Amino acid sequence: MAANKAAAARRRAPDPTQPRPVPTLLRYISCGLLSLAGGAAWRFTLSPNAVGIVTAFAGIFFLLLGFLVGGIYWYAYDLRVRKRTPELMPDERIVFSFVVFVMVPFAVLAFIGLIWLLSLLIGVH
Repeated sequence: MAANKAAAARRRAPDPTQPRPVPTLLRYISCGLLSLAGGAAWRFTLSPNAVGIVTAFAGIFFLLLGFLVGGIYWYAYDLRVRKRTPELMPDERIVFSFVVFVMVPFAVLAFIGLIWLLSLLIGVH
């Protein structure tokens, strides 16, 4: 009994300010599932039988929209945690959450939209 107490006392408690890998992975997975749900919703409700340039962009848009919505949710969650207990949410984690879950999906969407617009201007069919 005493050995268990001594071993527990020697173990350090995890630092709450450091991101843990499993919850971060679960964030990616939840955003990916939202993304797949958005793509499936587009494919089985709005998409036409023949996929062309415009409808291909619409499908990509719905896929990325799911990831973007999930990312904004997780960023807002981090902001709420920071507002309640600032010591648990350092600046680096807020920036990481914003860049990875909000800015990157938006940048990918903007880049694909630019390529899509360029293909329309050149006349690709």
